[in-house]
Amino acid sequence: MSGEMSQPRYLVANQFWLDCLDERLWVKGTASKLVGKPVALLKALMERPHVLVTKDELFERVWPDVTVSEAVLTTAVKEARQALGDKARKPTIIETVHGRGYRLKVDVDARDILGRGRAFQGWRDQLKDVPIWRATAILVAILAIAGALTFIGPFSKPAEIAQAQAPYPKSIAVLPFKDLSSMRDQQWFAAGITEEILNSLARAPDLHVAARTSAEVADDQDVRTIGRKLNVAYVLEGSVRRDGGRTRVTAQLIRSSDGMHLWSQNFDRGAADVIDIQEQIAVAIARSLQSVMSPAKLQAMVNLGTRSVDAYQEYLRGLAYQERELETGDAADTQNAFDAFERARRLDPQFAAAHWAAASQYFSRATRVGSAARQSGDDERGRMKEYLLRVDAAIASSDGRPENLKYRSARALVDYRFKDAVTLMRQYLDQRPRELDAWDDLVNLSAYIGDRRLGAEAARTIQQQSVESGRPLSRAITASVLALDIPNAVQRSRQQLKMRPGEALIQYQAHRALLWGGYRDEARALIGPIRESSLPEENKLLAELRQACADGDSGARDIALKLDGLKGASTSGRWQAWMLAGDEERAYALIKPLDQPDRLSTLVQYMTYPDFDARRFPLLQSKLDEDGIVRPALVRPPYACAPGKA
Repeated sequence: MSGEMSQPRYLVANQFWLDCLDERLWVKGTASKLVGKPVALLKALMERPHVLVTKDELFERVWPDVTVSEAVLTTAVKEARQALGDKARKPTIIETVHGRGYRLKVDVDARDILGRGRAFQGWRDQLKDVPIWRATAILVAILAIAGALTFIGPFSKPAEIAQAQAPYPKSIAVLPFKDLSSMRDQQWFAAGITEEILNSLARAPDLHVAARTSAEVADDQDVRTIGRKLNVAYVLEGSVRRDGGRTRVTAQLIRSSDGMHLWSQNFDRGAADVIDIQEQIAVAIARSLQSVMSPAKLQAMVNLGTRSVDAYQEYLRGLAYQERELETGDAADTQNAFDAFERARRLDPQFAAAHWAAASQYFSRATRVGSAARQSGDDERGRMKEYLLRVDAAIASSDGRPENLKYRSARALVDYRFKDAVTLMRQYLDQRPRELDAWDDLVNLSAYIGDRRLGAEAARTIQQQSVESGRPLSRAITASVLALDIPNAVQRSRQQLKMRPGEALIQYQAHRALLWGGYRDEARALIGPIRESSLPEENKLLAELRQACADGDSGARDIALKLDGLKGASTSGRWQAWMLAGDEERAYALIKPLDQPDRLSTLVQYMTYPDFDARRFPLLQSKLDEDGIVRPALVRPPYACAPGKA
């Protein structure tokens, strides 16, 4: 079954909105004279606010199948700016990214109706030139109508209130596919293909995809209930049956508002054609949701980069183990995932995604609550060698694909070309603006070059996108603190605690953010839940030490000593403890051995802390000097114990 999907009629910004049906722009309640291609261009920008839209994408969208010069594009942008009252030299609405494209700088809300607020604003602006006695009479009439509507309110829900609670029009939850095979032994395949479909859809710049764990808790419920719970407009569900060398995958796209099946298809394939299934489902869904991406770019977006069925299946197996490890915390699942990715890259040496997945095992990005791995020189040298082998293989086998930029960014960082690493990652995010792992990497990269404004941008994006997905990431709080964007760190802490009050990582990072903001009592209330959580003892002690210093407790040094002697404590945790306790000499003595060629990559990671002094390390400082990086002034946490007082 298939069906047409309705697109929201209005794209609404602060002082202007676009009527997509009438193709008319309204500015401060007055219809603009803007028509034709400039309207189409503005629509393309409004559909992707805060995201770079390249010149090629605009030519594809606004002038399809027609060859035009850049002057035509420049003229259309100029006309759109004039209609909006925007200035090219100091733009507040349409930003020029020189040589690359344009970005809309304001928030945009997609709506099916405008609501009374917009209508009243339009009347108000149109009454400016009306004689005052007539304007007064009209306004009295409007207010009388508004009063009547308010009276009716308790009996019929106002449309704009309902709209404010409505999900984003292009939002979707991908439910775990079910294994219907006769032996029920293909759950790994069902889990892997679910994960890859979810990942593929998440690459589209204008689709909002619910977080994996959010979708999983919605299992065995009515689709309309799932839609309300996850606040998504659509739900994808499916099943897998693998028997006798044949694979059948059934997928159904369902509108959550009424449970209507809008698209459904069975994919019946032999073993040699199984790779196509995941790609075809993702493309079909993206097209059904009317993604702004062209068909060719959609296909490139979902293509994994291998035609080896055996390698593909091992890759799916690795994804399934990886996701199970997040649920169970079982180290055996981590090892099984790594082994599967290793088999996949050996089966197809040109499989870039498998090389990268295997490489990532050497630098865990799972929690960020402290460097969990012990930092011995021998371990690090071995890890770095294996990591580079796989990263270089990913680079060599991904030429021409967006992922190549991400892999090259990782390589530039290892070579201590910090600015190049940032530039490559930003170019990658221009093409994959909704990849949270990449924004996460940008948090660290921005700290390395001392660009706190860029770090704050990454934090804002992680917060916005993870909250949209239904599963806020504590990394947004951490990133806000590292960027010293403390008011937002506090606000995001409170929002995340409200959404997921029992999540230990959020409690831990919120505790630090609240102390940075000076909210000692509010932070202290989190110590009990943190102590009762499943977090490592090291992190529990760090939280207690922060609070003890903030409260002026003389027992802070005892906590630092306890953490320093804790079996299995990381060097990072011990360094943080002594820095908090006010014993900087003892803290820096712990990491002084890292300032050597074979271990410098670990020392680099300490540059994320606002109070880390790179000048103490000659080799590290020389790398920064070579790259022209001047780091900002050091900032100690305001709650840290005074030197020698703990």
